[in-house]
Amino acid sequence: MEIKFNIKGVIYGVILILFIVLGFVFIPKLFLDTSKPVDFTMVQRESIPEKILDIMDKYEDEERALAVKLDDKIYVIVTRGEKEHGIDIDKITMDTVEEKTVMTVNITYKDKDKSYPFVVAETNLKSLPDKIQLNASKEEK
Repeated sequence: MEIKFNIKGVIYGVILILFIVLGFVFIPKLFLDTSKPVDFTMVQRESIPEKILDIMDKYEDEERALAVKLDDKIYVIVTRGEKEHGIDIDKITMDTVEEKTVMTVNITYKDKDKSYPFVVAETNLKSLPDKIQLNASKEEK
């Protein structure tokens, strides 16, 4: 009994299996949100480290988010700039984009009377991100 292999069929089968495996690996990354939430605790005014308060003089007039490593802790600071609003951090996430860590800080602008020109959060992170993005929305009344 002679067994014949159809080499074209074998090649097509291997290619098909390869496409299926690659599809399961790469397609979810294209369509799913792969960001990871960051646990954080808002730091009360009286508990903000002095070194962070010293930094604030330089950034308080800018609208931005920055991260600072101090005493093995990573803090996220968000400033509102000269806006007529206060700020509140809603969510912090980390993602990897082109092999760099990107932190996204989602904030809501609040009435100025209800908030301060900057907020500080202590995170559970162990290292600083490569890049920080700030996403802002306005409080609904």
